[in-house]
Amino acid sequence: MIRSFNSLMLIASFIALALGQPASAQEVVPDGKGSAKSAQDAARARERQATRSPEKDAEADRHTPKPVQGAEPDHIRGQITKVDESSIVVKTKNGRTVRVALTDKLTIISLSKGSFTDVDFGTYVGAVAVRLDEYSPIIRDSLSWLHRGFELRIIDEKLRGIALGHKKWDLTPDSIIAHGWVDDLEIRVLSIKYGPTEEEETDVEVPRDVPILKMSLGDKSLIKAGAHVFAGAQKGSDGKYVAGFLFVGRDGIVPPL
Repeated sequence: MIRSFNSLMLIASFIALALGQPASAQEVVPDGKGSAKSAQDAARARERQATRSPEKDAEADRHTPKPVQGAEPDHIRGQITKVDESSIVVKTKNGRTVRVALTDKLTIISLSKGSFTDVDFGTYVGAVAVRLDEYSPIIRDSLSWLHRGFELRIIDEKLRGIALGHKKWDLTPDSIIAHGWVDDLEIRVLSIKYGPTEEEETDVEVPRDVPILKMSLGDKSLIKAGAHVFAGAQKGSDGKYVAGFLFVGRDGIVPPL
């Protein structure tokens, strides 16, 4: 019943957007035995936000996962200006020009346009986000901090399990990246889960103005001048970069992660 309520809320939000009217949890109350529980959950979420306290903040701190610093290659973001058989030249966002070698071990990831309507329970997703100073509206035994997403990727089943977890990211000084399956859904807030406990999930709000993309395996045909890319590359002792993975935006998409 909770799932059907969330689905109704999601549908209502899209209808309200089309009509130019706001949608909220109070506007949609499903019939049946789940109505009372759903209304109680909405009331509890509102009460939590209205009654901040040091004790509740400490509870949210304990429950919200602490981002860890994983072993990451250097990240190169920019646009391909030149391609040859074994390398690409990327003009980065800060104006630098970087040559990146490509090998047979390179993993190519395609990013294409997606839609929030494709998100459902169990969908494998990834998001870069930053923690907000407010509690998540998702109701569970413990409070959790809410994160605001910079992007959302709906990941193809062939890539399910990739980068599972929650760790620090370098898009902004305080950003994180989380990958997992959708365990709960409250209008535009996702619970991204990556383990069996409540401490192994990240609640991310997905604003309507952020990019929502489909992420799938790509091939070398995507690598061409003008394409926008996000590369993970290792710098050798000779100072040259070798790419381990390459995200390529299709149809002019700029990888936002």
